[in-house]
Amino acid sequence: MVHPRAGTGKLVHLMTRHGIKETLLTGALSAFALGAWTQNGTVPPASPPSLSPVILAENPDVVERGFDVDSEAVRQMVNNCLLKLTSASDIGTAWTRLGITPQDVVGIKITTMGVPTHRPIVQAICDGLQAAGVPVSHIIVWDKMADDMIRAGYPPRASDDLHVGLAAIFPGTGYDPSVVYKNEMLGTLIWGDYDFIRNNTNDDLAEAAREAVKNKAFGGDEANLDPFDMGADAPQTSNRSYYARLVTQICTKIINVPVLCDNSYIGIDGCLGSLALASVDNNRRFQGDPTYGDPAICQILDRNFMRHKVVVHILDALVSQYAGGPRFDPQFTKSIGAIYVSRDPVAIDALVLPRLERWRRSDREGRIDPIGHTASHVHSAASYNLGTDDPNRIQLVRLP
Repeated sequence: MVHPRAGTGKLVHLMTRHGIKETLLTGALSAFALGAWTQNGTVPPASPPSLSPVILAENPDVVERGFDVDSEAVRQMVNNCLLKLTSASDIGTAWTRLGITPQDVVGIKITTMGVPTHRPIVQAICDGLQAAGVPVSHIIVWDKMADDMIRAGYPPRASDDLHVGLAAIFPGTGYDPSVVYKNEMLGTLIWGDYDFIRNNTNDDLAEAAREAVKNKAFGGDEANLDPFDMGADAPQTSNRSYYARLVTQICTKIINVPVLCDNSYIGIDGCLGSLALASVDNNRRFQGDPTYGDPAICQILDRNFMRHKVVVHILDALVSQYAGGPRFDPQFTKSIGAIYVSRDPVAIDALVLPRLERWRRSDREGRIDPIGHTASHVHSAASYNLGTDDPNRIQLVRLP
């Protein structure tokens, strides 16, 4: 099986549910978005229910053979969506209206397991951020695991004046020991979790991990080396999940760019699940039966710093996978050439989930089980005010 890659080209300057309302954009950005908080970090006062705009650009012709895409057409789709969402006349202003400033360190959270985030989408974001005055060296494209990033064509490297940084959490920037998500579920720790202790701290693998943490771009403070030196008697289960330093310390703003894919452990790898699971370690404990990530995904995102930092969600549905995920399985893909953009992650996920279900029903004469309750976190997220799943409050705007 050929694993899809993000696309070709040197990242320079990127390196350099039915009944959804379709109407004209009213201009107001969703008050339910992760980034819709006041400047002092508190929830805005209650106001009359507003619509959550979701901008959709869809053109199957942009997807070429072998899952490649028309780079220029895709970049224009991204920009058109952002201009429509913000009612801006130019792309730099669009990013400024989303809260980006030249002083920000902007993290672009991509997907590299399965179908990776397409490179032209990332390039368009990087170019737009630079138009808003963000220095190249202040842009970090990141995901959780370095191995996945390498396979997908995003090998970790330090930023410089001509290239943005590519960073992995492990091995790489590591976890923040001071910011923890806890619930009652115990998880078995594995290599890569912050509290995992190797029984043999002198073997080659442990030494390689130490060196990787020391040498990766954007550091890996000494706290991230502690687990290798705590001894063999520490417990190997935990109900703690540590947040990544990229989301707590390093990035001041985050742009979420997941890929539309089913996930047998949480139903759907959409805007919510993709960001939440990548932001913490020891996350296997709340995936699959019995909870399928609900309510853990919602609770992970329901933190002040997450709400404040995440400014927009850009769902890459150019090549979408409706079964067999989260790993890549080409027989279950649809090349629909779609991009969804919104400040409301729940609205996007609520829109695309029925599409996945329809594809599953029509495939194999209905022999693929529905996603059903395994994606319950999408609807639970609305109760956490992370967005809206109410079709009457989602404003879908289709671009020509």
